[in-house]
Amino acid sequence: MDILRNIEKKLLIILSDKDKIDISKINNLKGDIRVYVEDIDKKREIITGKKNKYIELYHSKRLNNEEKYEKYLIEKENLMSNLIKHKNKSALHDYLNQKLEYNANIPDIYTYENISLHEERPTRDPTKINANPVKLPSKPKQKEVKEEKPDKECPEGKEINPVTKRCVKICDKDKIRNQLTGKCEKIKTKKTDKVDKVDKVDKECPEGKEINPITKRCIKICDKDKTRNPKTGKCEKIKK
Repeated sequence: MDILRNIEKKLLIILSDKDKIDISKINNLKGDIRVYVEDIDKKREIITGKKNKYIELYHSKRLNNEEKYEKYLIEKENLMSNLIKHKNKSALHDYLNQKLEYNANIPDIYTYENISLHEERPTRDPTKINANPVKLPSKPKQKEVKEEKPDKECPEGKEINPVTKRCVKICDKDKIRNQLTGKCEKIKTKKTDKVDKVDKVDKECPEGKEINPITKRCIKICDKDKTRNPKTGKCEKIKK
């Protein structure tokens, strides 16, 4: 602002002296105007440089993270469709092992105003590592949908669905939950040598118990994080 005041003063002096035109004063005024214009251009260049640096170091990386997250969601949906279609261990493995990759080292800077064009990364002095510890940037919150923990407690009459990790109604007595699809399926029984018909499980058990598919006896329902193996009749942990 000082240079503007100087320009104003010099201009008033030149205009007040109408009888005599002082070329040196006019040239001096032109020089001040030139300096003022150059100063404005430099400020514009600095602002443009800061904006470009902000886009390169922060904004573009955040956009890249958002693109990776959208791609992750699409791939996750495709893997779930493949799991429902094929119902095998390979499809389940692909679904559970699909990970979100993103850049976690983006500082919490959301404006170009405080960015320095001459900023350099500080070098670590071995003699001052403990004296001036460098604070690492905080890790941004991951947008991935949180899955419920497998040890979630369900109300009476319900159990954990191994696929959705939600509480669902316990399967009927003649059915067992498929660990790959999470659906209730009829218990397959072996045919005898003489009889081709499948034995029907018509025995009713008291509350809190279910039929063991092997012994056909009423036994305690498996814990929330376990399911009964239709081949062995034993409670086994749900595979993640």
